[in-house]
Amino acid sequence: MTNPLFSTYRGGENRVTSSMMAVFERIDLALVRRLLAAAAGAGDELSAVTFQNQVASGPSVPDARIAGHFTWWFETKTVRGAYATPGHGTEQLEGHASLLRDDSEALLFVLTPDAEAPAAVAAMSTVLNGRIVWLSFANLAAAIEEVSDDRVSEQTRFLLSELVALFEVDGLLSTDDTVIVAARTAWPEYQTIGAYICQPDRSFREDVIHLGFYAEGAIQPLVAKILGRHANVVLSSNEAANRRAAGDAALAAVIEEVLRADVRTEGQSYGVFVLSGPGEDQTVDLGHTILNDTTAESGRVWAWTLSQRYTRLTKLRSGAIYTSQL
Repeated sequence: MTNPLFSTYRGGENRVTSSMMAVFERIDLALVRRLLAAAAGAGDELSAVTFQNQVASGPSVPDARIAGHFTWWFETKTVRGAYATPGHGTEQLEGHASLLRDDSEALLFVLTPDAEAPAAVAAMSTVLNGRIVWLSFANLAAAIEEVSDDRVSEQTRFLLSELVALFEVDGLLSTDDTVIVAARTAWPEYQTIGAYICQPDRSFREDVIHLGFYAEGAIQPLVAKILGRHANVVLSSNEAANRRAAGDAALAAVIEEVLRADVRTEGQSYGVFVLSGPGEDQTVDLGHTILNDTTAESGRVWAWTLSQRYTRLTKLRSGAIYTSQL
């Protein structure tokens, strides 16, 4: 990104936030309001400057009034799942919330690359009567595309397009919500135990909410909802009992089923995804497999994923019959 507006910071949250502010301060305030409202799905409900003609005020009727009292705060996260666990992110959010309690006209916009509003943000917004507004970078980029028509100046279109390009370069526009895992053994295991078992502490994106299986040269038709994920679990009867006593009956049941099916080594540690089972309402049945048609330069068929790969459930449900259509 060579635009000098975007060179104040080298990278990360500060660069994205400062770049966004640099663009917003150079375009029309009413347009900024439209962008934020569209990205938040808030219609025209954001407080801002108002422009009114022929405003009655007692016996006199001035020709027009421009009025406004508002404060918009912004908090930016460039890492998915930043609010997924207690810690710096949620504590910081609590601190920002105090600004809203001191100013009844203020709004806090929280921008993240997550596919869905983080639960911590949504919960705090409810407490503060909707004055914390979550935006995804993808939704903001879509709103920018909507307003970048002939009604805005060429300079405005250029600045907004540069901002979207920055989001793209920084990997903030992906809203993949589904992970597809290489599953030669995991696919039949899932049909037996309703879970996905992998090596301990394996890294996955925090914001994925569905899991599918790539086996036998195709994405299999069942895409499960992720009900719980556990990075390191000892598969033993004692662990199952401890988890049940701690209130995690779902994980305890999976451990017991794995031991009963004898599909993993008892006493060893594994990563465990508790999933919605085959036939359950939360599991999406695509109705058919999606065949892999990926080829290497030599023309030889190449596996669509050798480990894990991310996509969107909407793409999987689009009727695609080949992986090249995703």
